[in-house]
Amino acid sequence: MGCKYSKVSAAHRSIERRLNYDGGDDDDDDAIILNLTSEENHIPIHVADPLAFNNSFVQQRQQAIDNRSYQSAIESCQPTSLQQLTDIIQAFSKGKSIVDSHWIIFYWIVRNIQYDTGAYISGKCGDQSPEVVFRKRKGVSVGYANLYKYLCDRLEISCQIISGYAKGYEFENRIDAPTETDHTWNAVEIDQHWYLIESTWGAGYLNEQSIFQHEPNLYYFFPRPNEMICHHLPDDNKWQLLQTPIKMAQYLEMPHFHPLYFDLNIELVSPRNQFHLDLVPGKSYALVFLKVPSDVHLMADLKLNDQVIDGGSYITFDKRQQISRCYFAPIKTGKYRIYLYGKRGNSTAGEYRSILDFVLDVKQMPKNSISFPKVWKNFSEFDLEVISPRNTYLIELDNGDKHSEILIKSPTNVELRGYLQNERKQEVMGGQQVYYDRQKNIWRCKFAPDRHGLFEALIMAKKNTDPDTYTSVVAFKIEAKFIPSPPISYPFTWQLFHDLDLKIEAPRNRSSAIWSGNASYTEILIQAPDVIQLSCNIKYDNVEIENGSLAQFNNEKKLWQLLFAPERTGRHELNVYARKINDKESSLNAVVKFDLDVRKLQRPMKFPMTYNKFQIEKCQIYTPIDGILKQGSIVPIHCAIPGAKSVNLTVDSQLLNNEGYRGSILKRQIQVGSKDVVIYAKYGKNSSFDSLIKYTVR
Repeated sequence: MGCKYSKVSAAHRSIERRLNYDGGDDDDDDAIILNLTSEENHIPIHVADPLAFNNSFVQQRQQAIDNRSYQSAIESCQPTSLQQLTDIIQAFSKGKSIVDSHWIIFYWIVRNIQYDTGAYISGKCGDQSPEVVFRKRKGVSVGYANLYKYLCDRLEISCQIISGYAKGYEFENRIDAPTETDHTWNAVEIDQHWYLIESTWGAGYLNEQSIFQHEPNLYYFFPRPNEMICHHLPDDNKWQLLQTPIKMAQYLEMPHFHPLYFDLNIELVSPRNQFHLDLVPGKSYALVFLKVPSDVHLMADLKLNDQVIDGGSYITFDKRQQISRCYFAPIKTGKYRIYLYGKRGNSTAGEYRSILDFVLDVKQMPKNSISFPKVWKNFSEFDLEVISPRNTYLIELDNGDKHSEILIKSPTNVELRGYLQNERKQEVMGGQQVYYDRQKNIWRCKFAPDRHGLFEALIMAKKNTDPDTYTSVVAFKIEAKFIPSPPISYPFTWQLFHDLDLKIEAPRNRSSAIWSGNASYTEILIQAPDVIQLSCNIKYDNVEIENGSLAQFNNEKKLWQLLFAPERTGRHELNVYARKINDKESSLNAVVKFDLDVRKLQRPMKFPMTYNKFQIEKCQIYTPIDGILKQGSIVPIHCAIPGAKSVNLTVDSQLLNNEGYRGSILKRQIQVGSKDVVIYAKYGKNSSFDSLIKYTVR
């Protein structure tokens, strides 16, 4: 009796993309495939009776399994004696096919008989007669087989008990070939064809804690002999039901196949008949090659002393060869276990289960050891490629390094996004910046830890035609040491920020704007090409603050000055928008977003209202910066208004023509009336004036 299944932990990595590590290339691996799949390495396994699993039999088997009335009847019957069970099965089987009768027997046993773990581990199996197994409702394999044959005999159905060897619980720890049989199952005859029945493994499995998991597995109801031989070797060769029986040495060296391997129609290309793997000559990894149906997805683990090796495995799908290449890289000498898992279907739902196990015995480490990042299925689907860093899953930050950068190539229709989290799985706010470098045709993924410790840099992707649903594709670990204080952080940037070649001059390396306790507003400075227009707003609780922002161009510094005035304390959102000035059809789009945490606010204020022409012509207000003027006060007006032919003001609806405008500078004093003060300018050949700035009066 052994473990058929082992459930996949959260550390398992789903990885299906060639990252070209260790200096290898596909041609190298193709040569390995040709060598490892040569006929001399292949043990042919063919059933002795190819007509046994004919279409009619296969259909009968599946119909019996799918028959809900059979299941309900078996699940509801509660016999109090073996004789009563026999009578119930005889009555229920009357008039039914032999296949149905076998299903009724098999299903009752696997539903009602528990495996006797204590007897198995102690080696004291005791009485395993059908009567005792029924009464205790538990037994070891010989007890299951005895009960199965007893019920078949009562129905006058031909059945044999088979003794042999099974790759069950702790089989992988065996050093030498077994000298005594350790397992029992059945063979039955139907219409002059022999079939196998394995009710012990059909009832469940022992987990890693040596606890029996009662989980009926219908695969063992007539398993095919050419599959069964991978984990069950009869003592009598005739019960292999194969054309050419295999020997004990061949059986022991075969990989450890699980039932799901066959259910998913997976084919092991290489190594075909080898349980113990070696590193590829001249490489830092071992290789397993599989042919997998398109709707089947794989995961892998490399373990040493039952501990998953981080970065120890990945799987890549070779579209040209239609082969999944599974790479396993050890970190030191030792005896490793290789686990492969699979599931069918494209959804994230469903559990990966064991399909195949190997042993990797590393007695001497290669000079250059490698490791792999964690990669998900869509990494391959989106045709992504990691350019840097190579040959590692762990990025080390020390000696004053403030951030790490991961470079990824992608098709033009794929977008990436990043996410940095600490050891407690908490997001590091402002810890990432991901954008596409169109000059280099590469994605730049920057990650900045906020303290010493271990972090995960997760990269997600989606096709740009899809809804805004990013899925995980690749992740690296970052080990941060001696991070400078304060640590850097990134504001959230849209791709347009980088496409327009914008650069943040202040605040640098911060995701939050700087706030002074005695201030009324904060400032962001951005460098932009001449053809770019910027705008901005400030939001509190996702509501825009009216006249709470001012976007203007500082003509002396040649920078855009973006000012933000909160109305209250608390966390605010500062948004910057941009577009090309000569693109009349385009609207202003978001390019960068900062946070602003206001803990103290002495004097809230409002900015003057500015119109679109103010930003297009790159105007600037020196004074007054406060948008609310006091009625009757004397106020100096000082603005930069480049390129205007004429500048006018209205005060109390009276027009002040071009007074104080010289050399692109408007500078004069006004006495504030009771109505809005508006500044206009006329450009080029236009006969009309455009509104630029409006102050309100209180």
